[in-house]
Amino acid sequence: MMSMQQHLREMFQDVRRFLVGEGLDRLGVVQMNAKGDVTKEFDFLAEARIIEWCRQAIAEPVRILTEERGEVNTRPGRPAWTLIVDPVDGSENFARGNEFSSVSLAVLPGDGVPHPDAVSHALVGRIFGGTILEAAKGGGAWRNGVRVRPSMVQRLDEAIVGIDFFFPDHRNVARLDGLLRAVKDVRRFGTAAGELAMVACGGVDAYVDVRDALTPENYMAGLLLIAEAGGVVSDRAGRPLAPVTSMTQTQSVVAAANPTLHAQILAVLEGRCP
Repeated sequence: MMSMQQHLREMFQDVRRFLVGEGLDRLGVVQMNAKGDVTKEFDFLAEARIIEWCRQAIAEPVRILTEERGEVNTRPGRPAWTLIVDPVDGSENFARGNEFSSVSLAVLPGDGVPHPDAVSHALVGRIFGGTILEAAKGGGAWRNGVRVRPSMVQRLDEAIVGIDFFFPDHRNVARLDGLLRAVKDVRRFGTAAGELAMVACGGVDAYVDVRDALTPENYMAGLLLIAEAGGVVSDRAGRPLAPVTSMTQTQSVVAAANPTLHAQILAVLEGRCP
């Protein structure tokens, strides 16, 4: 019997084959989603492919929570699993051929309100390169079969931090002023799921999004990767991330390689010296 982690790997490989083939030519807009963002055809079809894969390959009922369709149940009966899907995290990157785009898959048991700390299996896969970062609760975090750890950096002035700067309300950019002055360097890749995965494996020392704009498909898989690797995640006030009551629910995220660096980031965001 196939394990849930094997299901996620095969699901990723299936949708990736579509995206790097036919999906590259499916760039038209097909709808506005519940968040008010445009849905491009490759996003819509990739999501449909994941849903159909679950129907065909997983005998138990699965509740699938998606960015484009909302909630879908694969078959009658009480769901044994909840799957939170972002078929293309970094859609604008993908449409431009930019390689920083990811598939994000997070699984929780049952069909209750999804709690971030209840994610049992997660996978974030690079669409173009094929790199897989995955975790099962209690089993560590792995990249292409090799166990990963976050970086050892504990000082902000030595840290490379992924930061999302896209503030429709430009007044809120001031939230980042102190952090930009304190860190060694910054990165912005345009895929929150991918950047959270980078924290887990040491590609960046932290990831900060204080826009209060991330929705669950962006971050749920990355949370388990970071927790299993040994990192720390909270909202911008240092609180645990909220249970998911809607796929349009928004959230800030501060993820760091270790508690020391995490505490320094929070201190700077709050206007205190690290």
